[in-house]
Amino acid sequence: MQASEQCHGYTATNTVDFKRVQRLIRKHTSIVISDAKQDFVRARIMRRVRELELTGIAEYCDKIENGTEPVSNFTSLVTTNHTHFFRERHHFDILLSHLSDSLKDKIVWSAGCSSGEEPYSIAIALLEKYPDLLDCGFRMIATDLDEKIIEQAKKGIYPLERIEPLSNAQRSQCCVRGVGSQQGQIRIKKPIRDFIEFKTLNLDGELVFNHKIDIIFCRNVVIYFDHETKVKLFANFADIQNKGDLLFIGHSESLNNITTAYECIGNTTYRRK
Repeated sequence: MQASEQCHGYTATNTVDFKRVQRLIRKHTSIVISDAKQDFVRARIMRRVRELELTGIAEYCDKIENGTEPVSNFTSLVTTNHTHFFRERHHFDILLSHLSDSLKDKIVWSAGCSSGEEPYSIAIALLEKYPDLLDCGFRMIATDLDEKIIEQAKKGIYPLERIEPLSNAQRSQCCVRGVGSQQGQIRIKKPIRDFIEFKTLNLDGELVFNHKIDIIFCRNVVIYFDHETKVKLFANFADIQNKGDLLFIGHSESLNNITTAYECIGNTTYRRK
């Protein structure tokens, strides 16, 4: 087949380029992109190709491989960050019922926190029950692979309509409305923003913590991983949790045939054995 020969709307060159992109995504993010995502991924990358005034995707891949295009730019292009406040609300009810009156030295980790709605939702839920949360020795860690989305999460700025799941009391306690050029937006209050430790982390790498993690939220993340990566990840999770600690996963995810280190205690809620 000639490189320019058409087949079902794609050229052979396009297909080769996409396979190369798939390999780079797998290498740098551990995410497995299906062939069905070709149009979606191609459209995102082509925006960057045009910005850099390159000849096409092949040249863009060259820049990633030779280090002249930051990997962080590439991962921001190809990762999907879809979330909202109090997503899968039943998890927050379970979280509150699990915690005792003393939060001292407890740690919650939001793994794959995206633009921050999940860790902020956790903090908001906890503040309602534990008014001294910010000063009691409790810790929150929020991580994501995407450096740009972590910077966005740290700012804690969202369109006003995004906080519809929050009660009026929660909005009053935890948010401030933007004025002037920021009208129509809200910002999470500074004490809450400062309370959460945001940082970048690749879940396929080594998970180095100097302490055990009492509660892990890893929701709607592993659906993009292959079986081998899932097995490795949940084995690592088990290593950093003690018996009785909680793990929350997404509504379309399961630990079946992945790990026996956890037992299901409710809807997508697991406890370390």
